[in-house]
Amino acid sequence: MILDDDKQRYPILISLHKSGSTWINSYIHKRYRRIGATFPPNNLYTEMFCNGRQQNLGHKFVQRSYKERIELLEKLRTFGIELNQKVHVPDICEVWDWFKEFYKDHDILVLKRRNIFSHFISILFFQNIWDGVDIDKYPIPDHNLSRKDEDTLKSTIQVYNIKFKHNEKIWIDFIRHIRFLNDNVIRELQWQGSNPQVIYLEDVWHDWLQRRFHVQVNKGVLPFKTIDYKVYFKPDEMAKIKEKFDERFENEFKFYGYEYK
Repeated sequence: MILDDDKQRYPILISLHKSGSTWINSYIHKRYRRIGATFPPNNLYTEMFCNGRQQNLGHKFVQRSYKERIELLEKLRTFGIELNQKVHVPDICEVWDWFKEFYKDHDILVLKRRNIFSHFISILFFQNIWDGVDIDKYPIPDHNLSRKDEDTLKSTIQVYNIKFKHNEKIWIDFIRHIRFLNDNVIRELQWQGSNPQVIYLEDVWHDWLQRRFHVQVNKGVLPFKTIDYKVYFKPDEMAKIKEKFDERFENEFKFYGYEYK
């Protein structure tokens, strides 16, 4: 017998962008195929609360408000159905009070990247590409589903002559979101007794994820293997980035448990 009132059966993943959430949610998505409901495995749908998209702006799903999306989730629950989604901090700040109450009894996982400098560089790398290309007309792969995706990303950088540089707004947003993840998401979930499991991307692997979510996954989303994001930034730009990062790491980030490698 399936009992819908046991919310611990339902994992939900919270992270920042570029933390490995697409990879990990591919295992959770497969689990939900047996126990709940799933959207197509595409960021357009699985990022339920994304409200700052740069592509698919004409899609009906993108045009739905926070209120309408919340109403959908609440309605599904009245039928005993929980919906798989991957949750990014920038997308839930506005609805955090509702979110932490609605999912307080779920199996909550908070995903972090221990090497926080590499995390920021990956966010900045892709933001530079998105700023230089009309991604609604020319979608850019940001996950490695095949060797073709990796080749497409490299050729896009060359064809559009992408300039990789520091972006102060992205830096300020990154700091704000790191704080929200640690000071709001993790602490408030702990305070209310939700007992989130905090995991680091560097500490999980395929077999562990299969055991954790009781699934078998033959092929998942993988990181790019031959792209080193750092080398695309000129030395003067990298020096500027590191100067800001050094100060913030010593005064804040390291106290959240991050490392700087």
